[in-house]
Amino acid sequence: MTADFTAMDLEQPVAEGGIEKVNFFNGRLLTAGDMTREQSAARSASERLGQALGDGVAFGLEVSALAPDGTDPLASIMVQPGLAISRDGQMLRLAQPERIRLSRVDSTSFAAGGCAFDDCVPLAGGTYVAGEGLYLLTVAAAERGAGRARSNGLAATGAPCDIDRRIDTVRFRLLEVPSKLYAGLNVLDPGFRNTIAYACFGPGVRAAWASDLLAGGARSPATIDRDAGLLDRMAAEGLSDTEVPLALIGFTGAAKLSLLDNWAVRRPLSAPDVPGAFHSTTAPRRAAIGRAMLAQFETQLEELRAAATPALKARTHFPTLPPVGVLPRMSAAEALDFLGGMTVRGPVHINSATVEGLLRESLTHPALPADGLEIVWLYAVAENAMAAVKAAADPAKADPYLVFASANLAYRADARFNLHRWNYANYALGGG
Repeated sequence: MTADFTAMDLEQPVAEGGIEKVNFFNGRLLTAGDMTREQSAARSASERLGQALGDGVAFGLEVSALAPDGTDPLASIMVQPGLAISRDGQMLRLAQPERIRLSRVDSTSFAAGGCAFDDCVPLAGGTYVAGEGLYLLTVAAAERGAGRARSNGLAATGAPCDIDRRIDTVRFRLLEVPSKLYAGLNVLDPGFRNTIAYACFGPGVRAAWASDLLAGGARSPATIDRDAGLLDRMAAEGLSDTEVPLALIGFTGAAKLSLLDNWAVRRPLSAPDVPGAFHSTTAPRRAAIGRAMLAQFETQLEELRAAATPALKARTHFPTLPPVGVLPRMSAAEALDFLGGMTVRGPVHINSATVEGLLRESLTHPALPADGLEIVWLYAVAENAMAAVKAAADPAKADPYLVFASANLAYRADARFNLHRWNYANYALGGG
């Protein structure tokens, strides 16, 4: 305890850090400044609620590329309605789908969020200049005025103060990712999208992270700090706490998108990690990143298959895999070919009741290196296979799928009496 530290008494109100609100009473002379202070108090309360909930995307705000327009040489994207919360607690809501031209913007055209009652300072840097490169698409708070209010001319300053309404809204911008943050990666490599996504997920999703959990001395921050990923390092490159990342976008020119990945940088709403090794292992942020890893894999796989990508293999296009993944509309032969070169066992049958638990458990397990020697289990869901047999002539039958899982997760396919069918079950491992 420091010498100048003053102890408080029990039940004594804390003087610092509270929200100041205007005290209204009959006979008080109200000014515009009083009402502004009341609005500021309400905004501060809302921001504290947002900080308690955590930052990220609550729902919506999916980003998709639009087909080139012959009359417009610039690329465009579509952002769906949704809600997000920034790290500083601001609620960011987009009410309707918006088409956005990825053109040069004037960073002073919108005020930065949170400056409604003070001099507004634009977000620093990040103005997009057409050309090749990798960029973060972010959403941040903005404010617009609407209408004119009647006034009696008192305290006129010559400034346009007679705006009737101030509307809290959002704005989008592209923030360039410096090439130094992905130096050594070949942007033309078919595995680049997956590799850059895991650079954003950070070292905390790797199995090696826990090996130095309590290391001291000259430990490497890259192997200890879960916040050492590319996305977190962008804070030093202009990414503000007022912004929420929505997508990673790559350009091969002003009009051509070479990469658009939502889940590489998009995170579900979650509270931030608490400092400390043991706290970090149980913090909700890790499960949120696990959801992003799974969604990133599923989305990229669907896009590659829709594009009829030749020689689609995990080792080529997915150097790093989530610990569990779903392979939709794949036969056993196709799945084994996709996982070619990896140590795969199966397919073996599991019941559908185990699938959700397996996926949920995987959210905090380490990523799976495709070039590793770790065993991968390939599971076929019994009820899914039976449905396909019963409805072979039904065009609306359930799509077949298989599930792969890292052997770091508990094996799920041991047969259990009264739970498995003879022809959709397996012998227990190690059984005589």
